[in-house]
Amino acid sequence: MAKTPSTEIYFIVDGPRLEAQACLLAPTLCANMLPGQRAVAYVRAEYRHDLNPLTVEILARAGIAIRDIPWQGGTHGPWAAPYPHGNKILAAADERDSDVVVFLDTDVIIAEPIDFAHELGQAQIAACVSDYAPSAGSDEDWAHFYAAFDLALPSERVRFHGGRRLTSLPYFNAGVIVWRTRNAKGKPTHIGRDWLKTALQFEQKVTRPYDRVNIDQFSLPILGYLRGNPVKPLAQRFNFNIESFGQGEGQRQSIAHYHRLGILWAHERHGRYALDHLVALMGPDVIIRFLDTFGAFAKRKRMKHHLAGLEQPGLASAAR
Repeated sequence: MAKTPSTEIYFIVDGPRLEAQACLLAPTLCANMLPGQRAVAYVRAEYRHDLNPLTVEILARAGIAIRDIPWQGGTHGPWAAPYPHGNKILAAADERDSDVVVFLDTDVIIAEPIDFAHELGQAQIAACVSDYAPSAGSDEDWAHFYAAFDLALPSERVRFHGGRRLTSLPYFNAGVIVWRTRNAKGKPTHIGRDWLKTALQFEQKVTRPYDRVNIDQFSLPILGYLRGNPVKPLAQRFNFNIESFGQGEGQRQSIAHYHRLGILWAHERHGRYALDHLVALMGPDVIIRFLDTFGAFAKRKRMKHHLAGLEQPGLASAAR
């Protein structure tokens, strides 16, 4: 019988807004993890002691370890200028003993168990194609980007999920990424380390104007071609953007990416699902604790219809 691949799933907790999101992600992740899967929350070392006790308690109850983001140094680590989105790449470069690694943006909800190793298959890296074109850059932009790595433009094209469903050079949403850490012979692939190297080279060598926040998404497909293995497109259900596609009636949504908590509460299924799992993990008083702790980010008025459904004492007044 084949050995079940070990999978480490990680996300970033940095600041109270991401803490509030992590308190909703952790219970859904805990409820849906399969055998061989484990989860880690990465935090900046200097912020670790500022984590709210509720966040620490929820992560501990969910069985999620807390680990310092590596490579931190100076005011903005190895980057030429502050780049908070780069924390996922710094954490990607950490040493691990798993077979597969999954990065999740913190503003997602896990709606069902997912065998990430199976979805990766024989590929080295997998991610979902971006929803829209505006942040992707033109073919001329990509020609400059690939030239910074002495690469020609690839022949592959992808189709965006939204809008006019335009085709583009490969461009993926970096909110859910799966990659292999060991090959079939057990040797390290160093994909996380190479992603960091590629992102830093992109920052240093690309001179054509680009949106800095998207270095992670620009460098990801380039990483695949540098390694001779293009990024495998995952089905949209593994990074379903409910901010853009709403309720998504009739569409399978294994991972719901909501971006803003108000959007999550507007989703009838995922909003209630997140709260139900938080209560199941922590007990009936956790909603009031959550609102008291993260009231500035919780969008409590938009939660009212979900809170009414929970029928717990004190929730009606807490939502005001």
